[in-house]
This record gives sequence, structure tokens and C-alpha cells, in this order.
Amino acid sequence: MFVEISVKQIAELKNGELSFNLTPQLSILMQKLEQMKSCNYIIFICALWSIGHIPNSYAEFSELIDLSELTVVEEIKDNIIQPVLKAEIRGLITPLRETVLSTDVTAKISYIRVKDGDHFKQGEKLIQFDCDRQKAELRAAEAEAKARKLMFRNNQDLSQFNAVGSLELEVSKAQFDKTLAELNVIKVRHQKCAIKAPWNGRVTEVNAHVHEVIEPGREIMKILDDNSLEIEMIVPSNWLRWLEPGINSPIAVDETGKNYEIIISRIGARVDPVSQTVRLYASFKDKASDILAGMSGTVIFDLPE
Repeated sequence: MFVEISVKQIAELKNGELSFNLTPQLSILMQKLEQMKSCNYIIFICALWSIGHIPNSYAEFSELIDLSELTVVEEIKDNIIQPVLKAEIRGLITPLRETVLSTDVTAKISYIRVKDGDHFKQGEKLIQFDCDRQKAELRAAEAEAKARKLMFRNNQDLSQFNAVGSLELEVSKAQFDKTLAELNVIKVRHQKCAIKAPWNGRVTEVNAHVHEVIEPGREIMKILDDNSLEIEMIVPSNWLRWLEPGINSPIAVDETGKNYEIIISRIGARVDPVSQTVRLYASFKDKASDILAGMSGTVIFDLPE
């Protein structure tokens, strides 16, 4: 059976300064060492070192941290090599703004201007519906409102000469107000004959076709804002002792194989009591045109001493 002892213990054994109690196996080992000559003693120590039963200082240090999550990096400072703890956290790139386009009326699609992956500008018409019926209803409502308006004004003029009763005047005014309300409803419905882009972005999915009749609430298209991407991470909650917005860290994106600088933008408002983790969000420090939503990478944090 081999016995694991440190370099410091070997030096103390050699100088006869070891003060703690030795195990029976180590005592036997010491007796044998005392019987060896100097040359054999050196050969024996080298053999132990080569087979790894005498841990060096980095081996002793690695027992204090979880090497599956942390990495010890040697940093040269003032001509002294110092270990620096770094933690690797997985991050998912997500858009700040994304939405599903649909309609709340039954309508037939006339054309779709964009396809999956296309770019668009704010205010650009993305989807056009067949609104011939809505246009005819709008013209009819405008004509009805005009007729009611003329009737009401005529009764107003007659009322000055007491040629019309007050009741008839009030009824004509109410009818005119009603037609105006109906006209506004048709105008709002007519505005829904097209769907315009709410902001600059890209199309991620198209789930309808031209000439298809769409029911209210059905998903037609998915879009996102590709100019406002962020990195979402889940980190240990005890990092809240030192984490704060404004901290810079690098991220190595798997899909591009490149490193990018990110800055912590905000911290989640709730800690998961089961996993003792919290959500962390960061944004890219510089514009990264080759980054797409859904990519992922490894964020490297420098842990405080």
C-alpha cells in the first residue's frame, strides 16, 4: 500500500522535524528510509513523485474547488505566478423583442411581401388582405353619415323658425351620431386590411399562404428584432454578493467560433429556492452582425478572491 505525503512533509521527514502522529504504515516507511543510503533515498523519493503519490501544490489547491465548474489560470503579476479562479457559464442569445402577427377578423390573404429570413423596416407593409368588401362597406357608411348630417343641419335651420319640433331635432341629431360611430368602426376594420412592421427586424417563420382565408387569432407570421439581442444565463445565487450591472465578460459563441465582449445589463428579480440560482442578462458591448438569436456560448467570469 502506498502512502500519500506532501513535499513539505518529505522535507520535514528528512530534517527530523515532523511533529504529528504517524500511521503504522508511515512509521514502517520511515524506518526503511533511515536504513537507506543517501543515493537510494533520492531514488526512492523520485519514484514516488513519478507515480503521483506525492501531490504538488496545485494538486492540493484543486481539492478546494470543483474543477468541473472552475478553472485555475496562472496569471503573472509582479513576476509572481498567481492562480486566478474563472467560472464558465452557458449563455443563450435571445431577442429583446419578438412577436406573432395575426388578425382579429376573418380575411383572405392577397399577398405576403416577405419570406422566412427576410429583413424589413419599421412601417413596411408585410401582409395584405383582400378588403374589397370592407372598402364597399366604408363607402356606404360614409354616404349614410353624409345623409344624416344633412338631415340634422336642415332640422337645425327649421328650428330657428319653429318649423320643426324639438323631439324631431334631437332624433335627427342622435341618428347622425350613430352613423358617425358606425363609420368609425368600419374605418378601424379597414385599417386591418394590412399588417405593418412594428419595428426593424427579420422574419423567423411564415405560417400562412396567399389566397388563404385566415380565421381570427390564427398565427400568420413570427418576427423578431435582430438589432437588440441579449445573452440569458443562469448563475448561482451566491454570486449576488459581487455581481452587478456593468461587469464585462467574454463569451465564446459556439456557432461562430469567435469571442465577443458582453456587459451585464440586469439581474433577475427572483431566486429559484430549489436550485439556488438566478437569471442574469447581458448585452453585446459592440455590434455583432454575425450573431443570430438562438445561438449559444460559454461566458467566462473572473471570480473574486
